[in-house]
Amino acid sequence: MSEDIATTVLQSAGGGRDVPASPSPWRRWLGENGLQKWAFYVPVIFLVLFFVLPMATTVVWSVFERTQFWMEPGFTFFAYENFFTSARAENYVYSMIHSAWAVVISFALGFPIAVFVRRRVPRAAQHRVILLFILPFMISELVRVFAMRPILGRYGVLNSLFMDIGLIDEPITAILFSPLGVVIGDVVSFLPFMVFAGFLAMEAVQPYVFEVCDDLGARTLRTFRDIIVPLAAPGIFAGGIFIFVNGLGVALVPIILGGPGAVNAGLIVNQAIVALDFPLAMAISTIMIATLVALLYIGHRLFDLTKILEPIN
Repeated sequence: MSEDIATTVLQSAGGGRDVPASPSPWRRWLGENGLQKWAFYVPVIFLVLFFVLPMATTVVWSVFERTQFWMEPGFTFFAYENFFTSARAENYVYSMIHSAWAVVISFALGFPIAVFVRRRVPRAAQHRVILLFILPFMISELVRVFAMRPILGRYGVLNSLFMDIGLIDEPITAILFSPLGVVIGDVVSFLPFMVFAGFLAMEAVQPYVFEVCDDLGARTLRTFRDIIVPLAAPGIFAGGIFIFVNGLGVALVPIILGGPGAVNAGLIVNQAIVALDFPLAMAISTIMIATLVALLYIGHRLFDLTKILEPIN
């Protein structure tokens, strides 16, 4: 009887309507747009746990003191001193130069492809064409890099082609197991980054920009130099950063194509780990992080990287 009275009172207070049941804990936790919010939070949490935290730990460990098999808490710059007073610093600079050359060559080869696809390929087929440049990443990098050896070798496809057409009289030995081989390997491995980033940057350029250039009678080279490159500069820089960082840090390319004397920053870190000098490995990794942060800061100041995908009016 008392339950019926309570129900009647509640219905009267609610204007004769049923009072909605209180939300479940799961509904309160998620909220009305909970799934949308957590779709943002989850990547942020993942980024903090598996990127920011490891990077911060790397910086902290770089000043730890080395032990026989590991390291112990302390504060010393011995690892940095060991790096800058040895041949490692020189090798690091050389690896930066080689990576920069890979970026330049990738731009010369990849960005015109992105421009051609954006301007000349029908809109419906553009993404399919770009997909062709992404497909190589579905194959193991070890397979892709090792497959270059029969092409670049002394009696490989490239030397045989040059000799058959009479361009050279004897095989060129400086292609494989040399810095040139490392640069070629970086270009072949990471060229799609430039194509893809350049295409994304070109998608932000409105089609009428090209139409105006054509109507004004601008030559193709001048349009490319004075209009396309400045407008697509953020995407070009982003693709260049991808290639530079990978060329600097991926040790697989110099191991397979560079020969015994080839080295890059990633290989230097690997050698320090093999020698159980973990503070040195962390110090070199910290220097690589600082290099990347400096480049990103410069690029953002020059090109405002947040506008890569914004439509350009």
